[in-house]
Amino acid sequence: MKQKIFILGFLILLVAVLAGLNAASYTQKETVPDSEVSPNRSTFNPGATGTQAYFSLLSETGRKATRWQQAPAALLTASANARPAVFVITGNIKRAFSEPDTVQLLRWVSEGGRLVVIDREPPDGLAVTTSSWKVEFENETRFDVFDVDPSDQTRMTADTPAIKPVQPGIFSSSVNAVQPSRLASTVNIEPISPGKDERISSTVESPTDSAPLIHFATADKNLVVEAPFGSGKIVFVTDPYIVSNAGIAIADNAQLGINLVATNGGIVAFDEYHQGYGIDNNRFIQFFAGTPVVAIFVQAVVLIGFIFYSQSRRFARPVPEAEPDRLSKLEYVAAMAELQSRTRAYDLAIENIYNEFRRRAARLFGLEIHQATSRELAIRIAERVGLDRSQTETTLFKCEEIIRGEPTNKKQVVALTSELREIERKLGLTRTRRATK
Repeated sequence: MKQKIFILGFLILLVAVLAGLNAASYTQKETVPDSEVSPNRSTFNPGATGTQAYFSLLSETGRKATRWQQAPAALLTASANARPAVFVITGNIKRAFSEPDTVQLLRWVSEGGRLVVIDREPPDGLAVTTSSWKVEFENETRFDVFDVDPSDQTRMTADTPAIKPVQPGIFSSSVNAVQPSRLASTVNIEPISPGKDERISSTVESPTDSAPLIHFATADKNLVVEAPFGSGKIVFVTDPYIVSNAGIAIADNAQLGINLVATNGGIVAFDEYHQGYGIDNNRFIQFFAGTPVVAIFVQAVVLIGFIFYSQSRRFARPVPEAEPDRLSKLEYVAAMAELQSRTRAYDLAIENIYNEFRRRAARLFGLEIHQATSRELAIRIAERVGLDRSQTETTLFKCEEIIRGEPTNKKQVVALTSELREIERKLGLTRTRRATK
């Protein structure tokens, strides 16, 4: 037992030492500001490139905005009350779209969903339409992206005029002009012959051969384009700066953001799964990421595993197995009784019986066992059960005389023992209870 307590104490001390060493050696990582080189478009990000303001705007204006942290396949299996009407993808994404992700997402769109892709270069496979048109993104490589600060509106929009709607529609409602950044790309559309472009889905057919619609454009750039896909539609927005925390307050960018996801009370889901916040991620590691807690936890697990491993192995010669004690208490009692019978030690037998009787009787009457006399015990017994006091006292006196060396025989011992047992029975001191019917 002491060894186990020592091991446990040593383990606790070792874990405390590891925690102290990790905490002492831990260096707080410097917070890296948002940049357009590696932007974080998540709705959880309050930085310049994040979309937390856009998400909050929709929630505060009564829209049912939610953060979708499951794979696109869940869009098809979601219940009617939880199934989104609009799915928003804002690039750059942290987790690439797999082929099953793309197939399931486009299937959801073809069944009537609206996919809003806000990115300068959308993921492969999403720049598609079921109409006889080709959809292509063109993004000029700009080296000043490494120097520009996304929180600096003046530099982000330098030499970039606001863009007015091309035609009236649901996306241009109450929008006079939107202000993109100078990093905005363009989406080009051109008619093609059916069956000559691999990006046109061969498994989904559009109910009508409608052409994509351009909603916002300049002479050389198409900023917002709506393309049909099956029974649904895909809306392409070529500049995430419009809905970013840094750019959503410029011009009518906020109103365009609302119009892009406007539905009749439907759910607007923002894709956080491909931003790295999927529900299949380890929440414990995510919560303590960047702290020494993860290292401490891993070290503690390894240490505990090593202790369990060492406890199950021996590093010395085997110890012989201890032989069990086969002598039971009943065997001991029987052996002592046999010994007393063979040696005719009747005085020893009466001593054992009488001393036990005296101890239990004194306890019953609340007397001190070493101070109570046989006369006092006889008086108490007579008062309690109505036995003859003098006869009881005589019985007790004879037992004491035999214990002190008075000669006796088997017959007398048996008689005295019977009288003691009778007194015990009347006092209720019997060891076994009578069976009740």
